[in-house]
Amino acid sequence: MSALAIARQRFWLALPALLWLSGCSLVPSEVRRDDALLGQIVDSRSGQSLGVDALVERMAAADVVYLGESHDNADHHAKQKQLLEALVARGMMPVLGFEFFDVGQTGYLQQYVSGQASMMQLHGGASPLTPEQRLRRQLGWQERSDRDWDFYFQLIELAKTHQLSIFGADLAAGIKLRLSRVGISGLNPVESYQLVRMQNPGDDYRELMYAKFREGHCGWGEEPMLSRLYQTWNARNNRMAESIVQMASGSDGAPVVMILGNGHTEHNRAVYGQVAYLNPGLQQLNLALQPISIDPSPLADYLAATTVGATDFGPRHELLWFTQRHDYQDPCAALNKPSK
Repeated sequence: MSALAIARQRFWLALPALLWLSGCSLVPSEVRRDDALLGQIVDSRSGQSLGVDALVERMAAADVVYLGESHDNADHHAKQKQLLEALVARGMMPVLGFEFFDVGQTGYLQQYVSGQASMMQLHGGASPLTPEQRLRRQLGWQERSDRDWDFYFQLIELAKTHQLSIFGADLAAGIKLRLSRVGISGLNPVESYQLVRMQNPGDDYRELMYAKFREGHCGWGEEPMLSRLYQTWNARNNRMAESIVQMASGSDGAPVVMILGNGHTEHNRAVYGQVAYLNPGLQQLNLALQPISIDPSPLADYLAATTVGATDFGPRHELLWFTQRHDYQDPCAALNKPSK
């Protein structure tokens, strides 16, 4: 077997995990470049820039705010914290939701934020774990890097400090794994019961996502893998949308602020679209923390509409806040080199 064939085989074995971490770079680098767009917040519909204060005003007026991220970008997580603190400084109590935690882990998150002592602590027992270590174990993050954990724990700590409601929004990891392996038709009744059924996004959206899957995986993509990935994608978006709508119903007017990968709100579809389907009355704000492109690109490229079939999907996001990238290496370059 050639080196390229072996690389492709390994790539496909890792594909479901790569999908769930969409937005992550594969090769870290300290290279940074100048760009006139860095730091700008741009409204994609008008093309006009706005300041942070104006952005916070729009957030405060919304029912649901998406702070879309590239998961491994430290700048994105710092800006998320900045915006949440700005809402709190206005006297608001935003509800904080995470793609990276599932609905079944909400109790662990809320219990940590509440600061309530465990039964062992109440009865004078000693624990070898700090509250943070216990939460990390409960959430299954022991094997993840401290860097990844700190990105999200700083937001959990902010929620604890200000006693904000908090929730995990995604499907359980086991269900995501099963969907990526056997698809919806292969689930048993208990597994299937955990899925949320919603509107069909349509054939053009499916073709759009197939193209994105191939692009995100260096041009590779074939059935039935693409079909299973698409089913997993929709099931996750449906579950997150249902979680957001439920939390918004009890938020007492404060916005639900959702921390998730940029892809889950692109073109006001996926999570955004299903929330609108479930509750059209909710006012949503779609902000992408947008890494600048590897090669310099004009603003028009970022704001360009996408058309697939008969559907004009419009720009990718309502608002873009331009940041540095985590890295400037093309993760597909090595895989796409011709074999010798």
